Amino acid sequence: MPKTGIKSVMKHSEKATLYRELAKLTDADFHLDRSLAFLLGQNPSPQKRVFLEGLKRGLESGQSVAESIQTHTAGLVGGLEIALIEAGERSGQLANALNHLTRYFSAMDGAKRQASNALIYPLILLHLAIFLPELPAIIVAQEEDHPLRRLVLALIGLWVTLFALTALWRWLTQKATESATVDAWLNRVPFVGTARQHWALARFTQVAHACLLAAINMSETIRISGNASQSGVLKQASQLAAEMVVEGEQLSLALAETGDFPAEFVHGIATAEEVGRLDEEMARWTAAETMMANEAITRASLWLPKIGYALVALFTAYRIIMMVQGIYSGMLKQFE
Repeated sequence: MPKTGIKSVMKHSEKATLYRELAKLTDADFHLDRSLAFLLGQNPSPQKRVFLEGLKRGLESGQSVAESIQTHTAGLVGGLEIALIEAGERSGQLANALNHLTRYFSAMDGAKRQASNALIYPLILLHLAIFLPELPAIIVAQEEDHPLRRLVLALIGLWVTLFALTALWRWLTQKATESATVDAWLNRVPFVGTARQHWALARFTQVAHACLLAAINMSETIRISGNASQSGVLKQASQLAAEMVVEGEQLSLALAETGDFPAEFVHGIATAEEVGRLDEEMARWTAAETMMANEAITRASLWLPKIGYALVALFTAYRIIMMVQGIYSGMLKQFE
């Protein structure tokens, strides 16, 4: 498989813009080759250029859009994008699939910004909690004291810890896309776990809706949707459900037997199966789960800073107590 030469993943905001432009041009019946030439002429970012040029090479070699993206831009896209675009091509609704991706990445970008903004003030307070207790010691430091060195070491330790925690979280979330065990543990994290579960089900239903419109058989629809959910739990459950569907089980019963899909979702699927509106039900759940995921992020952005403030306040109080204790213990030694 050819490499893109770009190791980092494209930002959510860039993907939202890219798919929005492609959707507009496709919906306006622009030939895809002409659309790519037009977008390449707009001086896109390096990652967008790699994506567009890879797609262009694939189309010129006779590949489909999904095959071109998977072959030439594998480092920039995920299973969700490939699954939706492939289903959009097969159903003749490529513009609709691109619009789905636009809405998804716009929502993900907004959620990420909201979460990042919520962490700014706790980080500032954490730095102040390290710096302020050392300030008096720096001002009145004696030759044998080294408060400035302690401060520098404390700040270095803080940033090393933050980078290590960030790297660990990224590794775990990547591992969770394949491992049901890791995914289940991350889903137990307060606030964040709820948002993860809603996003996973939103991806599942989004791809399932597109696959149903493309008239893909039910067992394959479930497998593709589970793979695109980016959840180890849903992926494993989808494989089991797909096998049961192949054996003649109803979709709703197969999903229920796995025990990993929400009961309300399974009940909605059962009703939709009876009335023959499964595609509409999947679309409804996509919108509902995306909204609930954003609400979970909003709750997290409200509560996590408060928890951070409380922890920083306790840490600051501890530092001040230790500083005062050190000063008085020195004075008592002098009296002794």
